[in-house]
Amino acid sequence: MAKVMAMVLAGGEGRRLLTLTHRRAKPVVLYGGQYRIIDFVLSNVINSGIRDVGILMQHEPDSMLKHLGFAWTMDRNYMRIDNLFPHSARDTYLSPADAVFKRLDYLLVKNPDYVLIVPGDYVSLIDYQKVIQFHEEKQADLTIAGTEVAPHHTHRFGMMVTNDNDEVTDYVEKPKQEVPTNFASMGIYVFNLDVLVRRLVEESQSGQEMSFTYNMLPRMLGQDRVFAYPFKGYWRDVGTVDTYFEANMELISILPELNLYDVRHPIRSRVRFEPPAKICEYGSVKNSIITQGCIIDGHVERSIIFPHVRIDKGAEIYDSLIMPNNHIGENSIVRRSIMDTVSRAAHIDGHPNIGRNCVIGGTGSAEPNKDFPDHLYTSITMTGMESEVPDNTTIGRNCIVYPDVKNADFKNVRNIPDGQCVKPGYQQSDSVLSPAVRQFSK
Repeated sequence: MAKVMAMVLAGGEGRRLLTLTHRRAKPVVLYGGQYRIIDFVLSNVINSGIRDVGILMQHEPDSMLKHLGFAWTMDRNYMRIDNLFPHSARDTYLSPADAVFKRLDYLLVKNPDYVLIVPGDYVSLIDYQKVIQFHEEKQADLTIAGTEVAPHHTHRFGMMVTNDNDEVTDYVEKPKQEVPTNFASMGIYVFNLDVLVRRLVEESQSGQEMSFTYNMLPRMLGQDRVFAYPFKGYWRDVGTVDTYFEANMELISILPELNLYDVRHPIRSRVRFEPPAKICEYGSVKNSIITQGCIIDGHVERSIIFPHVRIDKGAEIYDSLIMPNNHIGENSIVRRSIMDTVSRAAHIDGHPNIGRNCVIGGTGSAEPNKDFPDHLYTSITMTGMESEVPDNTTIGRNCIVYPDVKNADFKNVRNIPDGQCVKPGYQQSDSVLSPAVRQFSK
């Protein structure tokens, strides 16, 4: 059997996910009730029989290391996962191609036959052995996994044209004009090691920014054997608030395309030592996912409730993602919202962080968010990490309650119109903000 090494690109900031990537890397954004996005990537790798993995990380590495330590500490004789940082504190990964180039030393020591390069921020079910088998049958130097996308989405992907033998004849990254194809690159590559090393060294000497998609792949066409594997199956780009939200909502359907209950394709993640969920006297649940440690005394419908959430009597949750440790107060109504996690210790006294008699999301004329009109415009309201909402507050659609907002930051305002934002008091001066916080204050 050929020796395969997987390199997972897990250094992205994920700014289009707005508050969801505050203090966490995009691949460890929570997903589906009890998972992180990268759990699907690593589960695909291990389910495909690949046991050697290098994870290239950069942005918010603490969040990645914490999750990997909880969820992916495995017997080194069974699977080896190595965390790969730039070699020095002054260095940085400038692009995916630059990241792989700067860790060629690691690859050369491993000396695999093939290098599988996969993004760490997509949700999919894919058997990489089928891609590798295709690569071998075509005697390819590079195989790109591709799938068909809707014509109005072609501007978001690298678009490929292939001949009858699946050989790539043309490639355009994120075309600004109409293209004669809807066959998109998934950002998943299988390289022969010698070809990858040769091409990356050439890229480093070209004087241009190192890039797989804008420079390296187009140059390989006609010079190397580049083929496209036609993938048909489940694959979702969850890089925007809208696509992330809708992909989560798909899991609630009776027969979702991504079946989390299929024992043939287990999705591994952190094992939580939590009590079972409890539905109390006044609680009711319809067409939803409820995870461990939740106490439901209100009504939940078409929603995903993450671990250790409390929903008090009379509260109603519709079409929402409620992340760990949130406590929704009595008689509050939440519609089409994403509520990020809060620390358990902050609300262990039983006081809800989402106050009583509130209405969050689902009202108003759905004006786009004033800070991020291009990213938050589909009537989704977001509350950030460690945020609070005081009693008797109404928050409209496309609103953001920024991370770390406390009740006092509302300054006695109890009606937040569509598209508006509530920011914590310490964000009044940019001079005291860290770069990670500043990206959400403008």
